Amino acid sequence: MNRTPAAPNRNTLWARALVDGLARRGVSHACLGSGSRSAPLVEALASDDRFTLHPHVDERSAAFFALGVGAASGRPAAVVTTSGTAAANLFPAVVEASQSEIPFLALTADRPAALRGTDANQTIDQRDLFGRYPRRSIDLELPEPTAAGLASLGASVEAAWRAALGPPAGPAHLNVQFAKPLEPVRVPGDVPAGMEPRLPGPVTRGDAPGAPPPDAGGALAALLRGARRPLIVCGPNQRPGIGRAALALAARVRAPLVADPLSGARFGSGAERWTMSSADLALRADEVAAALRPDLIVRVGRAPTSAAVCRYLERHAAAPQFVLDATHRWRDHLATSARPLTGDPVATLDRAAAADPEEASEAEEAWGERWGAVDRAARAAVEPSLAEMWFEGAIADAMAESLPEGTPWFIGNSMPIRDVDAFTRATDRPLRTLGLRGASGIDGNVSAALGAAAASGRPAAALIGDLTLLHDVGALLADRSPGIPLHLVVIQNRGGGIFHMLPIREHDPPFTPYVVMPQSVDLGAVAAAAGIPHRLVSSAAELREALNQAPKPPGAESEGRGLRLTEACVEREHNWKQRAAAIESAKEAARREI
Repeated sequence: MNRTPAAPNRNTLWARALVDGLARRGVSHACLGSGSRSAPLVEALASDDRFTLHPHVDERSAAFFALGVGAASGRPAAVVTTSGTAAANLFPAVVEASQSEIPFLALTADRPAALRGTDANQTIDQRDLFGRYPRRSIDLELPEPTAAGLASLGASVEAAWRAALGPPAGPAHLNVQFAKPLEPVRVPGDVPAGMEPRLPGPVTRGDAPGAPPPDAGGALAALLRGARRPLIVCGPNQRPGIGRAALALAARVRAPLVADPLSGARFGSGAERWTMSSADLALRADEVAAALRPDLIVRVGRAPTSAAVCRYLERHAAAPQFVLDATHRWRDHLATSARPLTGDPVATLDRAAAADPEEASEAEEAWGERWGAVDRAARAAVEPSLAEMWFEGAIADAMAESLPEGTPWFIGNSMPIRDVDAFTRATDRPLRTLGLRGASGIDGNVSAALGAAAASGRPAAALIGDLTLLHDVGALLADRSPGIPLHLVVIQNRGGGIFHMLPIREHDPPFTPYVVMPQSVDLGAVAAAAGIPHRLVSSAAELREALNQAPKPPGAESEGRGLRLTEACVEREHNWKQRAAAIESAKEAARREI
């Protein structure tokens, strides 16, 4: 580390000790907003070569970038802001981190507590600024350059770190007060001679949640042994191991697996055989949803994106449903009388899969085959539309089929995640899907995709809508970190296409001007302003060609340094007609298999 031998003042000592404590716990990315009050923290981070720093003009973008880092790496990134509304700009990302269970560390610099409630400039009350969303929120006292002070700071850093890792993982907030001087200038007598900027006490790295209670995996295995029509439902989650473990268990007990695109069980070894990738389409047919009656449902992860799958879970609330979770939380907003099975989900699934298998009965084999036949029929019915038509479902399918193996793929909210769910085929070819399905907003999606790409260390891709891009366009124009290889595929339908799903579409106005909010922004001009390559595509063949084009190396000047934007244009009304026709074809094909 490039540090001076001794801290010149108490603020520098405090900030360097805090930063050292984070580095020793495994934090390696820090997103920095501009400002004065945060200068001690910024200086400490800039002096420590264990960190990769990402400067941002917009604190909201910085926070969502950090979310992307946390989602891709499983480790929290630190976000540093100055005081006042700069800190408040982190709120949307804190909410998403909490809801999506992504580790996240907010370090908000603050003025001395004595100035709260006065007319002091840029001073707001930053205690508990983010309400109930952080796992832990700590308002640090002014720096105290004593052994006791550093011990107290160390305890706070440890508490915030443990809270961010969970379970459940989520945001932690350290509010760090500083009085002037904020610069690393020497203040005679401020720091005792020989005092090192290092926190005492133990360091928790928290590489993985703890093992479940001894009977959690055994209990799950016993439940599955007693079932003849078991179903596994794997919802969105932030741990790739959950999807892999769910696939292994499905193979062991020969159970159909309904897997969300963000579950980790949609694209990976075993998915082609056990994952019912057309469940969203097939279960829209009431006759199909009623006929596929399980006698046990095992759920892991958040509630699925698919409304059809959620309705299916509600329809079969009489079947025993068990939700795997690491904590004693209520996770049954569908009111299915689901019972918790508490323990680390990966360890629980692994232990159940390792139990001695029993010979599958004819009834069990028939149950799995029935699901498989329905799934194959629904998929076959939409294949012609995906091959011959140009609509948003075809864009999602072409992207899933064309991305290189192992690509980190960020899937945006609104329609992209739903189209990936409905129209992409489960495959044994691994892709690392990422998204923000906690609060499910479109804010910050570009920044989060950039953060995920930065943490992944390999070329990444993102599929988002046009309004999503415009909502976070500052991430391209002002906050883009150089050297991040990300291929942004933007669906250009001139407005909010998802709202065509709502009954309000029959009432115009207000539907078009105030709900869809059509826009006419030239995305080519946006890309030019950001200095990144732009390509317009209007067919699946053109999109596949764009996706297969090798990215420019990070050092390539004037080529976006690996960042590029492909604009996939569709006409909104035509898209909805094609989508509806494809869905009806799938439903009818699924009905014929029942």
